[in-house]
Amino acid sequence: MDFDHLARLLDPYPLEEFLASSWGKTYKHIHGWPGKFRHHLPWGQLNEILRRHRLDFPRLRLMQNGKSLPTSSYLRHVTGGRRKTPIPRLLPVALMTQLRQGATLVLDAVDELYQPLERLAEGLEWFFHERIQINAYAGWQTSRGFDLHWDDHDVFILQVTGRKRWGIYGVTRPYPLAQDREHSQKPDQEPLWEAVLEDGNVLYIPRGWWHAATPLAEPTLHLTVGVHNRTGIDLLRWLTDRMCSSEVFRKDLPRFASGPEQAEHLERLRSELIAEWDESLLDRYYDDSDAMAGPRPYLSLPWGATSDALPHSDDTLVRLTAPRPFAMKVDSKRGVVEFSCNGKRWQFASESMAILSRLAEARACSVSELCEVAGGQLEERTIRTFLNELIDNGLLTIVSD
Repeated sequence: MDFDHLARLLDPYPLEEFLASSWGKTYKHIHGWPGKFRHHLPWGQLNEILRRHRLDFPRLRLMQNGKSLPTSSYLRHVTGGRRKTPIPRLLPVALMTQLRQGATLVLDAVDELYQPLERLAEGLEWFFHERIQINAYAGWQTSRGFDLHWDDHDVFILQVTGRKRWGIYGVTRPYPLAQDREHSQKPDQEPLWEAVLEDGNVLYIPRGWWHAATPLAEPTLHLTVGVHNRTGIDLLRWLTDRMCSSEVFRKDLPRFASGPEQAEHLERLRSELIAEWDESLLDRYYDDSDAMAGPRPYLSLPWGATSDALPHSDDTLVRLTAPRPFAMKVDSKRGVVEFSCNGKRWQFASESMAILSRLAEARACSVSELCEVAGGQLEERTIRTFLNELIDNGLLTIVSD
């Protein structure tokens, strides 16, 4: 897995400068070059996805002037034989009619449907340590798919082909949440920035910034990369779960106690909370969140369903399924290496450290490479048994063509 996905997306703008001046602070428009993102989702591949997958609302939807069009205008649901669950079937002619009349086609989580986008999402998740989702938007006329709105996550707009006019209106409520107690008021001023995104351009918009996009009567396709950053609210929820281990926090609040007794109870709660709220709190939260992040659903068929999951070829490629970087520690007294990822705590013999370190680089490695890195300390049969164990536990996947 590459570590420079974000740097390549921002090219020619320097990554370090973007992180220092724009990330989480303000919008940024970056001029690329025609065709820069064309390989991420060619029109032909979008056609194949729509043709080969049973896509249903809301993952696939048509939007026009801020409203979702009825699914019956481009989908039908059929049942047949003993099957009672309706199956969505695309109506190609009806779909193209709606698009011709100004609808915008929206396809959510397209990174789960096309490998190049999955690789991009994986690389960005490895960089940001956050959940990444990529959506696709295609338009043809001049009707807006969505009205003026803000997103509850940071977004990178990648203009794949065609052009689109964007306007950014600023913030009316700093850092709004999806389920906020207060609503963000729509801005009533002219946009702070307005321009046409050309083929190969990037537009970064932080969470909560009002924006709107308008097609220009030509085929246009862009991808929205959503970065779902965690907030102080998420930190408090995590800390709440941790406080379940505290007897005083599990205890009923003293509603009918005297004033001094209530004050004493509150002081006990405060003391235990402050004890948890030390300088290491944020690091502990990040480490635990990374460790609990679930991997994408990798499969190693046909080999994974056999008793010996690893093919016999030394050229077989494997890689870890961990979605985030992780740190390994060697306990020399017990002779084990320990780390946390994919929602579990793992322990393996310390002799596996060299192999695990190479795999932790988050790239595909051949069996022969892993045998070589073991430096003759382990026999090939032992290494293969170990790799099979990783596959059986979902930590390792076989990289297929």
